[in-house]
Amino acid sequence: MAVTRLTDVIVPEVFYPYMVKETMEKSAIFQSGILRQDGSLASFLGGGGRTVNVPFWKDLDNTESNVANDNPASTATPGKITADKDVALRQIRTYGWSSAKLTAELAGDDPQRRIAERVSAYWIRQFQRILTNTLKGVFEDNIANDSADMVHTIGTDAAGSATAAEIISAEAILDTKQTMGDAADELDSLIMHSAAFTRLQKLNLIDYIPDSEGKVRFPTYLGYRVIVDDNVTVVAGTNRSMYWTYLVANGALGWAEVPVATPVETDHKPAQGNGMGVDELWVRRQFVMHPYGIKWTDTTVTDEFPTFAELATAGNWDRVYPERKQIGLALLRHNL
Repeated sequence: MAVTRLTDVIVPEVFYPYMVKETMEKSAIFQSGILRQDGSLASFLGGGGRTVNVPFWKDLDNTESNVANDNPASTATPGKITADKDVALRQIRTYGWSSAKLTAELAGDDPQRRIAERVSAYWIRQFQRILTNTLKGVFEDNIANDSADMVHTIGTDAAGSATAAEIISAEAILDTKQTMGDAADELDSLIMHSAAFTRLQKLNLIDYIPDSEGKVRFPTYLGYRVIVDDNVTVVAGTNRSMYWTYLVANGALGWAEVPVATPVETDHKPAQGNGMGVDELWVRRQFVMHPYGIKWTDTTVTDEFPTFAELATAGNWDRVYPERKQIGLALLRHNL
């Protein structure tokens, strides 16, 4: 009886775009709008180098305007327009699966589509972990170097049960968004742990809104779209855990993906399985996921590209936008 092999069903030039499309359409972080497609970052990926400088003009300051007069000897002095640079990082990640892990898909209808759906689900989880670790690193830097001006902390590690003032609430979320001042309206998504989400559900505070096509309902709280992810930071204390809940603006992070030379590859290992042979599927993703205004410093990276832990390290990030309200991110640290 003929055996279906990965090399028989995987057509890389068809598989890769389908997998990318699945990732974009089914991932909450892409659908929420917090990742903005950035053509300049895509152009960088098409060239060389590990990092790219992203120049930006600094906002004009708030110096009082001149009071006009009719004195010819009174000469106005123009202010300066200054520039600075952000730094974004190229990332390349790979993963492979053997035919033993994909047996059920090989036996079903349209095996290429079924395998692509499983593989894209894996990458959705990976990209969300990259996002949550990036946010952790950004806020660790903010706490260490910028007086925690993007952070609102209500949780403690005190003994006993948490009080109402220490637990996530509408008031706490609103106080957190206020760290952006009059730019707070830009914040439109919440990223929280499932335990925090469940608490709000128990209080009947979660609404569900259909998407633009009316097909999928997504949760909202106080008008913010909610993304639930158990990879967000939870700091275990002596007495309690401190949960991190993020507020994120639409387009707060830039995104680009450009395929490497061989983004999808199949291989057959005839000697494995004691001569029965094993098929392998390998996928390679090259991308940039960059929080605007927070440059990548590359201070503590062991290999060519950073691990989750290195993305979450404060020393690898540094804020370059001069005003706090220019950064579309805020953090609430709370108990449950």
